[in-house]
Amino acid sequence: MKHDVYFVVVAATIVLLLTGCSGALPASSWPNATMVENKLVIANNNAVYAISSDDGRLIWQFPSKSDNTRSKLFASPAHINDSVMVTSDNKYIFAIDIKTGNEMWNFGATNNKSGTAPTGTSISSKLAFFTSGSTLYALHISTGETSWKFESGKELWAPPAAKHGHVYLPSMDHSLTSIEIESGSQSWKQDLGGALADSPTIYEDTLYLGSLSNKAYAIDAASGRIKWEFETKGWVWGSPVVVSEQVFFSDLDGYVYALNRESGRQYWTSQQLDSASRGTPAYADGSIFVCTDNGFVYSIDANSGNQNWSIEVDIKNSDRLLADPIAHNGLVYVTSMNGDNLVHAIHQENGQIAWQFAPE
Repeated sequence: MKHDVYFVVVAATIVLLLTGCSGALPASSWPNATMVENKLVIANNNAVYAISSDDGRLIWQFPSKSDNTRSKLFASPAHINDSVMVTSDNKYIFAIDIKTGNEMWNFGATNNKSGTAPTGTSISSKLAFFTSGSTLYALHISTGETSWKFESGKELWAPPAAKHGHVYLPSMDHSLTSIEIESGSQSWKQDLGGALADSPTIYEDTLYLGSLSNKAYAIDAASGRIKWEFETKGWVWGSPVVVSEQVFFSDLDGYVYALNRESGRQYWTSQQLDSASRGTPAYADGSIFVCTDNGFVYSIDANSGNQNWSIEVDIKNSDRLLADPIAHNGLVYVTSMNGDNLVHAIHQENGQIAWQFAPE
């Protein structure tokens, strides 16, 4: 029952936001992970865990004991040099030593009263970009001091993506904005007609992203010009993944798509999956890996769109798999919102469970 209630709350939140209703809205957050060399770093509410990607062994936990400030940790950690940056839904960003799990610095945007949207972070060579409410902060990586701030028209549900001397900011006000990294000034702004819930993927000179208006886009990074748009069956929440000449993404109606990255021409659309697919797909060795809200993981042939295998990771608890899967060294890693285990490591070849991780 609690799974159904959560889904209704999330869906209602999105509808309210898209229709422009006023007032504070509840955050929609879930565990997320990133791969740093052979460490899988997972943000999961009251703690961040670094575990071995080989066997799920715990390496460190941050913080060692829970507290009110270092909590509500959900967004995917961002990695640079010897540190990871982790944000919290209570408007903090933490720099953590990747080897020890010790805190290096933190920054709080607790004076931001714009709402309760999830936070996110991304990194360039010198700055960490931290979203809180409707504000984007650019912070010096070494100290956490503010370089500049940028105000969006509405709440920010996704971290921006940084490259080419610019940071590209998706917003729930339907806009994608390009901001100069050095100055924090706007270069261009493109209205895409639907809320943007995840980061754009940057490949060469193009930005690829989806929207909550049944569309996927390719955008010229220099000018903001729409190169192509593709109509999908459902909302596109996660980011596309680009592999050579193909771009892959999934939607909330449970379909996976493969397009030509230059033209937007469709190669294939998969059979409908059991439920919504919210995260960014993972790719390895000719296969696409996607997760669904009902707790299934699928391996799909990248050339044909046919299923290789599928697995329900926790039949008893019906885990909700909302985060991006990660493919690494022959395994695909998924983080689950409910159930007995936080992380499931699955063999890419056959869909068999290799190991699972549950915090103590």
